[in-house]
Amino acid sequence: MTAANPSISTVPSGYSSVSPWLITRDTNALFEFITAAFGAEEIDRVVGEDGTIGHAEARIGDSVVLAFDSRAHWPETPSYLRLYTHDADAAFHAALAAGATAVSVLDNSAWGDRGARVQDPLGNVWWIMSHMGDVSDDEAASRWDAPEYAAGMEYAVESLRRHMTGQPDAPVPDEVKAMAPVTRTEGVPAVPAGYRSVEPWIISRSTPELLDFITAAFGAKEAFRVPMEDGAIGHAEAKIGDSNILAFDSQPDWPPTPAFLRVYVGDGDAAFAAALAAGATAVTNMTEMFWGDVVGRVRDPLGNLWWIHSRVAEPTEEEAYERMMDPKFVKAMEYVSGVDFFAKG
Repeated sequence: MTAANPSISTVPSGYSSVSPWLITRDTNALFEFITAAFGAEEIDRVVGEDGTIGHAEARIGDSVVLAFDSRAHWPETPSYLRLYTHDADAAFHAALAAGATAVSVLDNSAWGDRGARVQDPLGNVWWIMSHMGDVSDDEAASRWDAPEYAAGMEYAVESLRRHMTGQPDAPVPDEVKAMAPVTRTEGVPAVPAGYRSVEPWIISRSTPELLDFITAAFGAKEAFRVPMEDGAIGHAEAKIGDSNILAFDSQPDWPPTPAFLRVYVGDGDAAFAAALAAGATAVTNMTEMFWGDVVGRVRDPLGNLWWIHSRVAEPTEEEAYERMMDPKFVKAMEYVSGVDFFAKG
């Protein structure tokens, strides 16, 4: 056990409590896409002896996305992400120009956002959104009576269903085709208050179970959940630290959609133990790494993989390099990187 250092902030400067991992066949191609489409700025990449990328980071707005190359025998692992940007129309068209395909076209929502969904060339699906105006709950509810918003919601649901089941694109309703871009209300930020530029969707067979797990393991605080007529959860949100987790229930005929997430906590050992007590299985035990974090990985009962990080040291770049050569940390890296979390049998 390595005790957390109370003098060190729980989350490193410039990062957030929760960050998504994007695991793809080609991290370099992914970064080329998010740079062209969303103006991402690469922070770091670590290339292994075999040429594969073992760790990379890029900043989009106020958020950091993490990435590394998958192994040849791993299944496809698409991530599902919501991106708030200043101009959803421009980002949507830039994404298409960079090789993405449309999952749903641009439309305006009853709650004041404009956006669309795309699948990038590596298989990840992005909800590209821009906040155009603050809408009260009462006003949003009244908008559902308008044909264009009702048609837009039906289209959003159907277009994603078809995408997830490999069917042809959903027809775009005339009401959605007629939706013109709207002007952002003066003083309204493109990213709504309390949210971040990039936040992960977790799509699972039971959103209530997911919310129970992250509450027990990471102290998440549920914001709301929206049940559908059939009892499924169509949208839910919870906050872990300074970050929002977005979630909804999958359908029986959808493929598995595990999420991959890094979470910074104040006490890694306690969070790791709490996660196991809440039904997770250990993938790697809490292990101190040369850069000053203690890291463990767990798979939650819904199949999502969590990297649990706790900061115990703040080495300088020179100190980190010296620690990297220390046999203790060499062994730690071999242990963490040597575990195949998609191993069969």
